[in-house]
Amino acid sequence: MKNNFVAVLDFGSSKITCMVASPIEHGEFLIKAVGQCAYNGFDETNWYEPEKLTDCIRQAISQAEGKVGFKIRQIYVGVPGAFSSLTTSEASLTFRSKKKVDNADLDELVSKANIFDDYTDGVFVGSNAVYYLMDGAIKVDNPVGSVVTKVSGLFSFSFMSKVFARTVRDALNTLGITKVTYLNACECLSKYISAMYNRPSHSIVIDIGHITSSVMLSGGNGLVFLKTFALGSGYLASDLSTVLECDFGMAMRLLSEINLNLEFQVGDTYSVNGVVVDAGQANEIVKARIEQIADYIKKCFDYCDREIPRNTQIYLTGGGLTYLRGGCDYLSALLGKRIIKYDSANPQTRRNEYTSCYGLIMQALKETPEKPKGLFSFFKKLGG
Repeated sequence: MKNNFVAVLDFGSSKITCMVASPIEHGEFLIKAVGQCAYNGFDETNWYEPEKLTDCIRQAISQAEGKVGFKIRQIYVGVPGAFSSLTTSEASLTFRSKKKVDNADLDELVSKANIFDDYTDGVFVGSNAVYYLMDGAIKVDNPVGSVVTKVSGLFSFSFMSKVFARTVRDALNTLGITKVTYLNACECLSKYISAMYNRPSHSIVIDIGHITSSVMLSGGNGLVFLKTFALGSGYLASDLSTVLECDFGMAMRLLSEINLNLEFQVGDTYSVNGVVVDAGQANEIVKARIEQIADYIKKCFDYCDREIPRNTQIYLTGGGLTYLRGGCDYLSALLGKRIIKYDSANPQTRRNEYTSCYGLIMQALKETPEKPKGLFSFFKKLGG
């Protein structure tokens, strides 16, 4: 792997993407190559076609390597929500007298908060400080240098399923890639969205993909809640295909024409490649499935044991509903909450399904040691 480059591997629910990027001035990154391979994805627990996974990973990475002209030796792998678990823990340190907090104190806090050493259901991915409290009152991102008598912290701990760890490790080994760093893809995505909108406090991110969707609650610099369910835009197309008796490809093209913001009268139609479809019926089919997605989102928060402030902003991303005209608006009405649709501003791609890739790149650049002579990371290092 050449200097000044990072490579990330993202597992979407319809395709695997490998991106190679490098940092540039003014806190930006430049995408040097994109490799992709379509596959049948996964549900909440497993791959649909595990026997094809290695070949699909190889294709995505090989495409990227061919475009940049060198072999990838180190890679950052995003663990999707379906294969991730997240838990939080708090810890405190009380000093005999006022003391200036240092990095050793933060290490001790994380150690005290980590009560998951005997966690056997998954493989540890990493920990993150959501926020710190100074003397039980002042919330900060980074307490180093503060003079206090007590410092507390809320920490999130991420794990990945053993199935994911084993299959991805074996696939990368066949390509000679043994230096692998695993990242919680949902946490990276949430941080990226928060940075784009300058939201240092609570925010909710809903990532609706092709087959699976994830709901995330960020409490500051890290996730405090994550839940994934098997529903996405592919189900909308499947419903259209079944009810209208057309092939799946035709249904996907129809989705790109549908506009849920329009009110239709009898006889109004959509026309796709010369095929005429009743517009009102098509809209009702799609709305019915979005109503189910909204119900699943509501049920996700039944599992959340943390208080969500009333002014928490909700963001919608992913390649599912963000491309469906009126999809975000209809979901907003169903949830009774204002939702901001994230539209990718990346000048090279402008694709919302790449948001998780951008988040992985952002985090990978932060974790890459700074090189001399003006190498910049994508964002200033966040606390924790």
